[in-house]
Amino acid sequence: MGEMIRKPDANPILLGIANLFVFGSLGYFLMGQSQKGVAALVYTVLLGCCLGPIPALIFAYDGYLLGQKLESGESIGDKENGLDFLDNLPGFN
Repeated sequence: MGEMIRKPDANPILLGIANLFVFGSLGYFLMGQSQKGVAALVYTVLLGCCLGPIPALIFAYDGYLLGQKLESGESIGDKENGLDFLDNLPGFN
């Protein structure tokens, strides 16, 4: 099992916005999920060509959900996802 992350001072809105406006990845880096941050960056750049902002919106919502868990005092795994279907993507599992 990977490293557990605790950040009770996390701001879910800030993490979601960071993912939305910085190639779907900055919020993951701020949370400590750097592998997911790199994967999200790659997916956002590659899929953004044909899907537009949809990947960034998905990663923003995932970052928001994880930020809510952190803010409530829960720990998250370094590869944990707020959206279950992201477990199927390489780099997110």
